[in-house]
Amino acid sequence: MKYILSYGGGVNSSALFFYLLDEKIPLDMVIFSDTGEEKKETYKSVQKMKQICKNKNIPFIIVKSKYGNLYDYYFNNKAVMSMMKRDCTGKFKVSPIRQYIRKKFGKKERFVMYIGITYDEGLRVKDSNVKYIKHSYPFVDAKLTRIDNYKILKENNFIAFKSGCKGCIYTKKKDWIKMFKEDNKEFQKHKRLEENNRNYPKLLLNGTYSLAKIENAWKNQTSLKQFKDFEETCDNINGGCFL
Repeated sequence: MKYILSYGGGVNSSALFFYLLDEKIPLDMVIFSDTGEEKKETYKSVQKMKQICKNKNIPFIIVKSKYGNLYDYYFNNKAVMSMMKRDCTGKFKVSPIRQYIRKKFGKKERFVMYIGITYDEGLRVKDSNVKYIKHSYPFVDAKLTRIDNYKILKENNFIAFKSGCKGCIYTKKKDWIKMFKEDNKEFQKHKRLEENNRNYPKLLLNGTYSLAKIENAWKNQTSLKQFKDFEETCDNINGGCFL
């Protein structure tokens, strides 16, 4: 049996690493699947965690999807990541890790995969859909919340932020607006991706309102509170990628 931490570079998985060590819970390897479109804060956390693992003689593995860069894959296929399909998680997070461990350890090996879902996110817990991997949720078992995770990170002098791709389908409206104002080049990049998909405007990154509509509302100083259903479908979602 091999014990592996599925590392996302965010608050939960970073805190889980330190928790596993503090509680002397078996850990053989840390694996991060790089979509090529992670946030810069995520990459900083990944590099810092990689060094910590090196100092502790724990293998830190970075894998990538056979499909290449996430953005390029969807743009070239005239598609877009969406809550309707959620295939981005499978293609760029789940599959690369599974392919690596099967190739590295063979088909007879079995694995425990630690996932950083917290107790207050308990509804998101699910079993693995393959026999050779068993999901483990230490924070749920110990009834530790997101707030507890921030305490763990503070105790270990480790800074982490919410992980996720730059154009993640769980990006909140306020974060799209922040991107529009502070990194307009990135905003326009995802606007092109959205408008390039063959099902536009039926299928959108946000599920309800296009990035073009958000951009126009901001430029015209229109109150964004008019998008009530957008608030409900995006701003109140507590989502993210987990295996």
